[in-house]
Amino acid sequence: MGTTTFFGTDADIARVWRWLFEMPGLRIFEDSSRPDRPNRWFDSWDDVSTCLNDGKISLAARPEAAGGRPLAEEVVFTAETQRELGGKGRTILRSPATIKVQRNNDQNGCLASAWIACWNEKGARQRSAFAEGALDQVDWTRLRSVAGKLQRQVTKSAPAKLQSSPVMADAIERFRLGEIRLWAWGEACTYPSPLVVET
Repeated sequence: MGTTTFFGTDADIARVWRWLFEMPGLRIFEDSSRPDRPNRWFDSWDDVSTCLNDGKISLAARPEAAGGRPLAEEVVFTAETQRELGGKGRTILRSPATIKVQRNNDQNGCLASAWIACWNEKGARQRSAFAEGALDQVDWTRLRSVAGKLQRQVTKSAPAKLQSSPVMADAIERFRLGEIRLWAWGEACTYPSPLVVET
């Protein structure tokens, strides 16, 4: 699986999702549905933004021209989970041709890295649970092109780096103001830090 790590606040993460939303031929959807509800596909940025603000919703993006139509897996909750979530189950849409943008939990009071992730063909064939037939349907060159464009956009827009990972605009501004610290995989960084270099 190809991944790119970066540092971004919720505002920065929303900006990355906005870039995905604006890419031609790319669809954003709810890959893990709400309990007892269908998975949503989004045609409006306002709807995507509302989901991001919710914080409990799992989104994925798929370049439609890359193939890899998502397949539905029905998950039945245990009795305890049914009571907790107020539903009997959920639907998970799985595809080897999706792009995910996820933020890590804070670490020791610091902003931890986020990541952009999608399968590459070699990794998917070696380590994924997808059937060979599903992997054969993916246009891996197209998927790599879209993911690479997003990764370059994140890198180009970032005004700083923590080691080799881009630090996006809102994150670096809040870091400079002392509102947040950055988690350098075992070390808390406060401003200024020799590990954070402005580009």
